[in-house]
Amino acid sequence: MKSVKRLLLILLSLSTFAISLLPAPSFAANSTTIFVTAPSHQLLNGVFIDDQLATDLSPVGSLGKLLYLKGGAGLRWSIDPALIEEVMSMSKGYLLIDKSKGAGEDFAKNFLARVADLAASGRVDAMVYANPSQYWVGRLTPHEKNYLLQASQVRLATLLAKPVGAPLQYLSTNYFTLTHQSVLDVNDAYATIQSRAIYMASDDLNNARLSLMRILNPTLSSTHRALLLNDIDKSIQVLRTSIRLAPGRFTVTSSTQELPITIINDFPMSATVNLNINSLNERVLAHDINGVIVAGKSKVQVLVPVKVLTSGNSALSIDVQNSRGDAISEEQVYSLSLKVISPIATWITAAAALTLFFAALLQSLRRIRRRRAA
Repeated sequence: MKSVKRLLLILLSLSTFAISLLPAPSFAANSTTIFVTAPSHQLLNGVFIDDQLATDLSPVGSLGKLLYLKGGAGLRWSIDPALIEEVMSMSKGYLLIDKSKGAGEDFAKNFLARVADLAASGRVDAMVYANPSQYWVGRLTPHEKNYLLQASQVRLATLLAKPVGAPLQYLSTNYFTLTHQSVLDVNDAYATIQSRAIYMASDDLNNARLSLMRILNPTLSSTHRALLLNDIDKSIQVLRTSIRLAPGRFTVTSSTQELPITIINDFPMSATVNLNINSLNERVLAHDINGVIVAGKSKVQVLVPVKVLTSGNSALSIDVQNSRGDAISEEQVYSLSLKVISPIATWITAAAALTLFFAALLQSLRRIRRRRAA
């Protein structure tokens, strides 16, 4: 780690001399747009997977040198807002996944200063956030294709506090290999975000939608992609449990009874939801309940009517659904101990008691008659 820091400091001290000697890349003579992007190096909690980005941001690094290319007033820079987010995080000091301190804070500050100068001159456009493959965006998140063009411009302009041009197309358009499990994970995460979108704060929703694009960057290594997917899955799990049912078990002592079921909503927005209720055997009957309103950051108790047909053990399986019928909570199973005499048994018991009563009455009448006769 010390050798890496020493190398970075040497690169920084030689930057001014080196920049003047660097030849422009071959594409600069044929294009007026310079694309500045890199695969993600950061987890959602702010920790960096490695310190490669620090080297790339140095003025002689693969990214840093792009900001100093010579090409006249017609040269423009198309910059990835996801990259700028990570550089801003680096500029405030950062930790690596092994808990060591990163060495690129100064490089990040210099990089951001140069980007700010370019933006002030009106020569910066936004790239599509995280530079995802257009093929996989269309395949896995089809509703995001056009959204990303606008959202990327807004995100970069907000970060730089300067107006920037909008991306007109995707830089990466071709297919690249994704594992079957990666496809399943992205599909599952996207479905979770869609089903809960109406309950999420605007910033949280945008962050969730954009974070998935990091996975679809074609230059991301398989190792980093696996780390990022695991990281995103943790945040998606939080979404899955933001609306949930409190656990419980009940003892039912009458043929009809109302069971108190608690719904918890951790989202900031109010949620109108339905309870999907299923009995796990024929001992008890219950029906779905629709249109339950749960205010943001609160919980509500719903009384679920049940009808008991016979004593014994049973259970209700309940999950929360949105208006489209999508499950937005994990299934909760409530154990039921049914200690109820059924109506049929009650009638039989009552009939037997009446029979015994009338038999005793008849016997008493016979005794009275015999006494009078004697």
